[in-house]
Amino acid sequence: DLAVLCTNASRNLALLEELGEKGCKTCIILSAPASQHEDLRACALRHNMRLLGPNSLGLLAPWQGLNASFSPVPIKRGKLAFISQSAAVSNTILDWAQQREMGFSYFIALGDSLDIDVDELLDYLARDSKTSAILLYLEQLS
Repeated sequence: DLAVLCTNASRNLALLEELGEKGCKTCIILSAPASQHEDLRACALRHNMRLLGPNSLGLLAPWQGLNASFSPVPIKRGKLAFISQSAAVSNTILDWAQQREMGFSYFIALGDSLDIDVDELLDYLARDSKTSAILLYLEQLS
């Protein structure tokens, strides 16, 4: 159901195609150059697959016991969701929150938002019973 591409970017498109053929529903792409974006988007659309990223830290969902990111920092369960467009800022916030024993319902770094975007996540998190507040770090609105 969920794959995380954390490989050399030159392999992204072939791996995404293979995942699509196997029925993968969602893929987090940690790194991809801008020159791949349109091909990755087209591949995902062809296979009815959702994409988070590329250039994303990934997704952490502590209530589900999920760390689909490149962060080794464990996070506690909490009622605050965090959405960021920056992997660097996300890493800083994770370190800061860990020192203060602060928890999250979700921790999501969007990266370049080829598919899944802020609007969609806000809609989802607004209805999530484990989330009572949402913290955003946005570099631009589109």
